Amino acid sequence: MADWLTHALIGWITGKTTKQDIALIVVGTLIPDLTKINLGVVWLGLQNYHLFEPLHTPVGACLIAGVIALFFAEPKKAIIPLGIGVLTHFILDFFLIHVHVGIPLLFPFSWEGWQIYLYRSDDYLVTVIAILVALIVYGIYWVTSRRKKQRSSS
Repeated sequence: MADWLTHALIGWITGKTTKQDIALIVVGTLIPDLTKINLGVVWLGLQNYHLFEPLHTPVGACLIAGVIALFFAEPKKAIIPLGIGVLTHFILDFFLIHVHVGIPLLFPFSWEGWQIYLYRSDDYLVTVIAILVALIVYGIYWVTSRRKKQRSSS
């Protein structure tokens, strides 16, 4: 299931393996799901889903990433890991069987959805796999860091 945990784990794995800023990549993986803000708006009795819908498009997510990057001392260094996170989010969502049309990759020119029908959103196998891969990556980095410490102390 491509939920927030899965997106965050994939972001962590991506950041760890690419040696980029892990925290910014994880934030980037969650940017497209800012559309969930609409849940609170609906709870207040307002119906304006179409206001938040463009946030879950590559263009909308990249614009939000750009705005977030402006809050850093060096925006150019922040935009790259945020963009990597956004990209990993859409790669993961691309394989989902969406309830509606898929990911509008060509927004704002087209709302046509694109997707590969690989797994359903309620399939937790993807989350379990992400957890296992994260544990393997963590184990590899833990072992290699201990070996480096042993070499440097000898």
